[in-house]
Amino acid sequence: MASAVAAAEAAATSALANVKGGLDAKADVALGSVTIGSDGRAEVPVNVTNHDSKPRRYTIVVDFKDQSGNLLDVAVLEVPQVAAGGTAQATARSNRDLTGTVTTEVRNALRY
Repeated sequence: MASAVAAAEAAATSALANVKGGLDAKADVALGSVTIGSDGRAEVPVNVTNHDSKPRRYTIVVDFKDQSGNLLDVAVLEVPQVAAGGTAQATARSNRDLTGTVTTEVRNALRY
C-alpha cells in the first residue's frame, strides 16, 4: 500500500510541476461527498468556480484519507477550460480500491 501511495504522490507532484504560471486556486474548488463505486474505487464530485475574468484551466490534487487522517491515495484531476465566472463539475477517483470510511481534501489546486 505504501508504494502505491508513493507512486500516486509522485504523479501528483509531476502534474503540478508541469503547470506553468499557475495560481493557487484552492478557494475555487469544493468537494462533495465520497462514495465507493461498484468497482471499489472511491469517488468524489468536484465543483470548480472560475472567479477570474478570463477562461481558465485547473489542475487539482485530491487526497483520499481514512478516518484517522492517514493518506490512502492521491488523485490528480485536470479540468479543461472553465469560462470566466463559470462553473464546472468533475469527479476525482481513487487509483485503487478503498474500503471503510474515506474522506477527501484538496491538497492543491492551480488555475492557469
